[in-house]
Amino acid sequence: MENQKFGLLVVGHGSSMPYNQELIEDVAARMAKKMPDAVVRVGFMNMNKPTIKDGLDSFDGTGVKKIVVFPLFLARGVHIKEDIPNLIGLKEGQKRITYNGYDIVYADPLGSDDLIAELSCRRVTQAFAVYES
Repeated sequence: MENQKFGLLVVGHGSSMPYNQELIEDVAARMAKKMPDAVVRVGFMNMNKPTIKDGLDSFDGTGVKKIVVFPLFLARGVHIKEDIPNLIGLKEGQKRITYNGYDIVYADPLGSDDLIAELSCRRVTQAFAVYES
């Protein structure tokens, strides 16, 4: 989506632990810096606010016509396959829907990727620092 303003809803699970919401908001802010054409919002499946619906509705007045709903999850489990699609009105296997005049596309979760492996190796290397202290 080059040089076209679009909405990006970063979806988190939600948790009673404040760190979860802070993490999703932090990643969304980092994504916004890397994607200057994106109007970035967050939404949570449960426990935290805003909800996914509130997140979608927050694009009102921004001028965007297209929204990408990105689940910030690692794996394709029941939340990715059923819960989030149900919350945004997608039927099974559907990746695109019109909602309140927006053209919404549902993105895949992070999944298996060299960048995930690289970050995982970094965390393991950081853990080894325990042996050196």
